[in-house]
Amino acid sequence: MVKRPLSASALVLCAMFLSGCFWAPPKPPSPAPAPSPEQPAAQKASFGESVAYDAPKTMIAKSVGTDFNVTDIKNIADMEKAYGFTFTTAERQALGARKFLVKNLLETSIRPESGGDNVREFIQLYGQVQGPREYKERGQQHSQFFSSDVFLHAYNNLYVELLKEMENKTFAPAMRSLSERFYRAAQTNLERAASDTEKKKWTKVRDYLAVPYAIFTTAGRPLGQNDYYKNGEMRDPAEVQAEHDAADAKIDTYETAAAVIRELHLEPASEKAVLADLKQVYDASDKGIPEVFAEEYAAFSEQEDMVFKVDFTQFTPRGTYTSSSLRRQYFRGMKWFIQVPFFLKSADLTSYAFALTQLMAEDPVALTDYDRLESAIGFMVGTSDDLMPVDYLKALDAAKVSPDGSTAAMAYLAKAREPKIKDLAAEYAAVGSEQSDEVRLKTKGMRFFSGKFIMDSYWTGFLTQGDEAPRRDFVQKLPPMASSLEVMTLLGSEYARSQIKNLDFYSENNAIAIGRALDVLAADNAKLTEADWRSNLYTSWLWTIQSLFSWQSANKTALPRFMQSQAWEAKTLMTASASWAELRHATILYAKQSFAEMGAGFNDACDPRKVPPPPKAYIEPQIETYARLRYLAERTRQGLTDQGYELINLYPLERFVALMDLVQGFVKKELGDEKLRETVVSSARPDPSDSAKTCDEYAIDGESDWEKLRLGIVSGLRDSIPTPVEGPVLPAKDRRAALVADVHTGGDSSYPTSILYQGTGVPYVIFAAVSDANGPRLTVGFISSHYEFVKEHGGKRMTDEDWQKNFYVGTDPYNAFQYTPRASWPSTNAWYAPLFVTE
Repeated sequence: MVKRPLSASALVLCAMFLSGCFWAPPKPPSPAPAPSPEQPAAQKASFGESVAYDAPKTMIAKSVGTDFNVTDIKNIADMEKAYGFTFTTAERQALGARKFLVKNLLETSIRPESGGDNVREFIQLYGQVQGPREYKERGQQHSQFFSSDVFLHAYNNLYVELLKEMENKTFAPAMRSLSERFYRAAQTNLERAASDTEKKKWTKVRDYLAVPYAIFTTAGRPLGQNDYYKNGEMRDPAEVQAEHDAADAKIDTYETAAAVIRELHLEPASEKAVLADLKQVYDASDKGIPEVFAEEYAAFSEQEDMVFKVDFTQFTPRGTYTSSSLRRQYFRGMKWFIQVPFFLKSADLTSYAFALTQLMAEDPVALTDYDRLESAIGFMVGTSDDLMPVDYLKALDAAKVSPDGSTAAMAYLAKAREPKIKDLAAEYAAVGSEQSDEVRLKTKGMRFFSGKFIMDSYWTGFLTQGDEAPRRDFVQKLPPMASSLEVMTLLGSEYARSQIKNLDFYSENNAIAIGRALDVLAADNAKLTEADWRSNLYTSWLWTIQSLFSWQSANKTALPRFMQSQAWEAKTLMTASASWAELRHATILYAKQSFAEMGAGFNDACDPRKVPPPPKAYIEPQIETYARLRYLAERTRQGLTDQGYELINLYPLERFVALMDLVQGFVKKELGDEKLRETVVSSARPDPSDSAKTCDEYAIDGESDWEKLRLGIVSGLRDSIPTPVEGPVLPAKDRRAALVADVHTGGDSSYPTSILYQGTGVPYVIFAAVSDANGPRLTVGFISSHYEFVKEHGGKRMTDEDWQKNFYVGTDPYNAFQYTPRASWPSTNAWYAPLFVTE
């Protein structure tokens, strides 16, 4: 191919294609419909900016970090007997040395219950070790260890269900309406077009819009509350789900979407192109060129001596988008808008982008819907990393006040929103012939809905290269693959950085480059203020994860002994990486992914039992993480309230905020090495069964700190469980802790194009030995599991359903926690090896 840069005259010609859009008087606006309860009449400006962050100011008592001998602990045998195991000699030695142990759940008898309509595996596990609600039946085996993992996981559950509720209730209907309105408006403009140039432009825009129009139109109704009841009685949920899935599967097909297109009676060439693109969307198995723009993409490739392809495997519905055709179609339709660029350096594609902008400018109702959706996604996930219709509207404004409107418009766009993440596959004329930054800038152009700038995607993009030349000032080329270890290094984990050398793609040929790239990114991060980190919920979540490392590192020698070993650094890395996996899973549709490649009831009977000693729970004292989690939850609640969203899951979010207040209160006492209080009193009264006898009874007087810890934290976690959006019975998939998210695609001439996945699995059991003012004891709790792995590119991307087959049997929601044999579980990454004790 001959490389021909786009000339200035070509850019002017491009802009002149839109002379009608620039200078024609706007059409009278259509009257806006009355606002529905889901859509307020006027959007408010605030997204929770009034929420303040109160950094914790806590002194750590010198005694907190004091060493002790685990032989002083009296409840080890209670734990072993209650939970069906015996510590090996090696485990006891490790417990004595580092004061904590991690075991696979299947090595114990602990199993979560899944019989309720809305239960979650992680929280149900804590329910199994909290003991009976009746305090006279409690035992020392009920001394719980509340990890930071469970609170991070609880927020993830809320975030996911809130976003799902917004999408099902507001976003999906809006996008269905918007795509239809724009398709029909483009068709009307095509019918009015007089010149061949105008006809071609509106044909291309209409065909581009026909793809999502057909997708959104075929979405069915998801399950709702009423579907589970018949004649006032609740039906078998498994039967309801099976009936729905069978009907839904018939709707959600390429053939159904293709039938919509055929009913539009497009010209044969247009119909062929649109159907070809629909096939690519539904197959979701390879990279390809959008057929509706085949001519334009071919010309752009010739012009730039480089072939850009859309990765259609990204159209595989995954994450939370598999439960119904509505969610699958919303995913596919939005992916079309997000993934297909109108390259700025393509004259034709830029003219089509301005035409789309014209449609938006002429339809104030659609513009309001679009702005509302885009603003909410920006708050939940982040700002756009590509040019958007609003940028083209601003370019038109710049043109109106300039004597040379075409040049002014293009100059504005040339300066606006430089993409920082390359998410397109690129094929080069020769290995090492291109610079990474120049390739990325060539992808600049409008996306009707932009992929969001995700800081960690920017990091993985900066840390990787395909067959480009080494970056300027780099003596080596970077590898095409990345790792969670690099992301966690940039969030502050020194242990993660020490493990990078063990990655399979790390070699003497790229070691210097990786180190330099990490240093460059770390220097950029050091310039960020807290306001930058708290600019949206996504970066606030990263900022919360960051505190796991920063606070622990700053206070390591003063913290409890179980937090002072390198093994605990591996535990913190697993906690942070699992939370990051949950974050990427929750935002998988919108995140721009980097790409480098080629108590008991009343009973009057006498109860002479004494009150047993309290089981003494302990909360992992990550005080700064809990403060940031509280801020994150309150900002989420206030931001959505400010925008007028009426969501059923705002209430459990309020309960989570209250829970984090309770947690912080106890952690401050732990760090101050305070004694917790419980007062037992005795009383005498006539025995109801024999008035000649006296009944001597014992009870807790007033509020017990230990009972509030034992029962109150689990109760708060349960109160924070979100209400299912699609019917009252939570599916088995969503009850389980295991999930998977793809975060990067990379490959070059020597490394096959592969997809980097981050997954979580069944939680591990953790035993932490504690000794403070309240005495020595062993506590039991649960921590997240994390897995990183790669799969070669090609075919549909992995879904939660695929991943969960490694750990669980069946899909019955009321029997969701049947586990596969441990041998079928994936291997743990090598950097977590210090967590596990072997003989």
